[in-house]
Amino acid sequence: MSTGQDKKSSASTIKSKEKRQARKLEQRRIADGMSNVTSANKLTDLAALCRELLVYRNKDMEVDMYIQRVTELDKNVLEWAINLTERNMRKLYETCAWGWNPERKVEEMTDDSAWYLIAKQNDKLLAFSHFRFDMDFGEPVLYW
Repeated sequence: MSTGQDKKSSASTIKSKEKRQARKLEQRRIADGMSNVTSANKLTDLAALCRELLVYRNKDMEVDMYIQRVTELDKNVLEWAINLTERNMRKLYETCAWGWNPERKVEEMTDDSAWYLIAKQNDKLLAFSHFRFDMDFGEPVLYW
């Protein structure tokens, strides 16, 4: 004959097993995400994955683009990107809770995992996008 205490103990054991299983699944999900981010960060030539998209042409202009990791980016191009970011974004940052912190922004823009998509026409720099592969709240993300 089973007592109420036995039923509670059995239910408690089942809940503990379910929690352990859920924790293991979450750890596996995070490990898989980290593995994907690590693989993405090991890539050396992102342009090879999208070369046909790195030229824009219309009747008025032709824009060439290239992708480089920050560690390979020409120092003048990096300086241009940092200055452009401050000119275009400083006021916006100053209106939000983050505020504008030039040292932190430069640190973010020069992190070894950062990549740059640079658009130029002839030798004139036109635009850039800074991006990196990372984890955020246990999820693999692409910060662009």
